[in-house]
This record gives sequence, C-alpha cells and structure tokens, in this order.
Amino acid sequence: MSDRSSAQIIPFPTRAPTAEDATRRLQTALAALDTAVRQQRAAVADWQSAIGDLRTTMRTLGTSLHLYRARIGTLGANVESLADTARRLQTATDPR
Repeated sequence: MSDRSSAQIIPFPTRAPTAEDATRRLQTALAALDTAVRQQRAAVADWQSAIGDLRTTMRTLGTSLHLYRARIGTLGANVESLADTARRLQTATDPR
C-alpha cells in the first residue's frame, strides 16, 4: 500500500506575465468584443427588417380579410335573393 502523505505535486512551470502579454490579451479581448458588437448590430438590423416584413404582411392580410368579408356579404345577399326567388316560384307553381 502506498502512503498518500508522501505524494508530492509538482506544479506546471509558468512564466510571469509581461506587460506585452497583457496588452496582447487586451487586444484579443477588444477584437472579440468588436466582432460581437458588429454581429449584434447585424442581428438587430435583420430583426428590424423582419418586423417591417411582418408589418407589411399583416397589412396585406388585413386588406385581404376586409375584401373577403365584403365578398361573403355580397354572396350572402345573392343567396338570400335566390332563395326568395325560389320560394316565390315554388309558391306560384304549387297546385294547392
């Protein structure tokens, strides 16, 4: 059996960061942030465009629904008129 208390952990060698390393890391972070901001702007522009397309589609749908309602009303009136004519004809031809 091994004695765990005798184990020694050897740290991975590192070097102290320099000002140049910090500057490079900052530049990398700023470049990543700049990319993220550009992508976010593009996403917002796409979203605004999609909202505009949706607004146009909804207006078109509203217009189509109003036209459909008007045509249904006209059709209903025509059907009622034909039904009245059919009832008159049936009454006129009924031998009772």
